[in-house]
Amino acid sequence: MSPGVTLQVDDLRGRLDSRTGGAPVFDNVNSYLVSVDYAKVAMSADSLTRLMNDRVFAADDAPVRNVAIRIEDGQLVQSGVLKKGVSVPFTLRATASVAPDGRLRIHPTSLKAAGFLSKRLLDFFGLDLEKLISTKHLTGLSVDGDDLLFDPAASLPPPRIQGRLTHASIEGGQIWLQFGDTRVKTIEPPAQRDGNYMYYRGGTLRFGKLTMEDADLLLTDSDPRDPFDFVPQAYRTQLIAGYSKNTNAGGLIVYMPDANDLKTGARKPS
Repeated sequence: MSPGVTLQVDDLRGRLDSRTGGAPVFDNVNSYLVSVDYAKVAMSADSLTRLMNDRVFAADDAPVRNVAIRIEDGQLVQSGVLKKGVSVPFTLRATASVAPDGRLRIHPTSLKAAGFLSKRLLDFFGLDLEKLISTKHLTGLSVDGDDLLFDPAASLPPPRIQGRLTHASIEGGQIWLQFGDTRVKTIEPPAQRDGNYMYYRGGTLRFGKLTMEDADLLLTDSDPRDPFDFVPQAYRTQLIAGYSKNTNAGGLIVYMPDANDLKTGARKPS
């Protein structure tokens, strides 16, 4: 989604909705939003670290700097520097759940500031995160008492994602998020696919100089042995490096190499 920030998508069903009044345009990730009916996605600790530093706490006057995140024993462990008059290093351990309004709730189970001020001592003096952290200029983050509330749609780089968060968990070294309901039906591609793909059907879609009405576009991983590494902002490079075929129904199938293989020069099987 941006340098160092990767979103792992196991399953996503929804729509591309225009933000400009015209058709969604692949070449402009700000021209559309991904309206999610159902999705199961995950993010690693490294991606979360880059997201916090480069987006959520990117403002010059952000109250937290130098964030580093790791995952231990099913909890997020976040360290950084709190700017409160002076710079105060801190380490926070937290669990993840979903707030009633659909935001991601990060609940601290322990907090140490300056290496010795514990959460219990801060509670004794009536100090919680809401009083320690100003969220005035933060992207997609607010504070409720001791809890951090993230709006995934606002926190992630474009293309903008819109959907209701229904479940959150920390498993296998990643934070997993589920949006919507698994009972939402999916659309089937023109041919059965066992590998990794994205299929767009119906409506109008623009990419490059082409406009596809009653869209029937399948983007498929040319090497399904590993995840399909796709970069929305730079999809054209992958498009040029791949090849396409027309279907009998007038649709288009594009076989794309992974973006990371284009960077390393790795060869794909023919």
